[in-house]
Amino acid sequence: MNDKQNTVRFTVSGLDGQTRLDKALRSQYPQWGRNAIGHILNRRKVQVNGRVVWLGSWKVNNGDVIQVTASPEPKPARPKVFETDWLIADMGDVIVVNKPAGLLSEATRAGGTGNLLSLAQARYGEDVRLFHRLDRDTSGLCLLTRPGPINAYLDTAFKAQTVEKEYLSVATRQGRLQESGEIHARMGQHAKRRDMMQVVQKGGVHAHTRYRQEGLGPHGLEVRLWPLTGRTHQLRVHLAYLDAPILGDRLYGGGDAPRLMLHALRLRLPEEAGFPTREWQVPPDW
Repeated sequence: MNDKQNTVRFTVSGLDGQTRLDKALRSQYPQWGRNAIGHILNRRKVQVNGRVVWLGSWKVNNGDVIQVTASPEPKPARPKVFETDWLIADMGDVIVVNKPAGLLSEATRAGGTGNLLSLAQARYGEDVRLFHRLDRDTSGLCLLTRPGPINAYLDTAFKAQTVEKEYLSVATRQGRLQESGEIHARMGQHAKRRDMMQVVQKGGVHAHTRYRQEGLGPHGLEVRLWPLTGRTHQLRVHLAYLDAPILGDRLYGGGDAPRLMLHALRLRLPEEAGFPTREWQVPPDW
């Protein structure tokens, strides 16, 4: 479908005063989602009174005519139940789940039940807790636990960085990636975006990632990743830092794709007193 066929147009009305352009778009088209609206603004696909505007903070008033071309896909419907095919293993104290991309690991401040933890509690009981979380748009292995010694063991293992976590990603380009290597780059809150992180020269926290190129796959350059620290958006920021952003990562320059091409592929728990080594692996479905 071409841009002309995708064009939508509306006149702003019902405001008590000026409002932000992105807020007006979300109010008019709630099915689009915040990230999708930010994406079409970045692509210069929004006009206000015939003028191309790409700033979400642009102020609009009653009577302004907003036109959008190349409208984004609607937000996917949130799952209402825990799907059977998400379950990798139920070992009593640990439940291992293959979280689908697009599903929150747990509720946000706004609440709601459309998240992995709430759906798992509805199926397995309210005492289930989320021990290992993934970003909403990342798929793959997540750990849920039941009450008992397993929680203290996992807490110690994660803090000691003895849990092995392996991810598979698809990079948009090679950038400054070597065949294999390690990334040591401190990370802190983005200077302008609350929903983003960035590499910083001073302050922030140490972040360490090991990687290896796997060659070209069906979607592009596959890169295997081992986060040796657990910082928010670490893998996404580190690959973008090397000019090799993850395909589909709209926050960090990965362009347009049906999903973020990042998957938690393998998880290995160390052997400790009373606890055997446990390991799980699940391939991506992309």
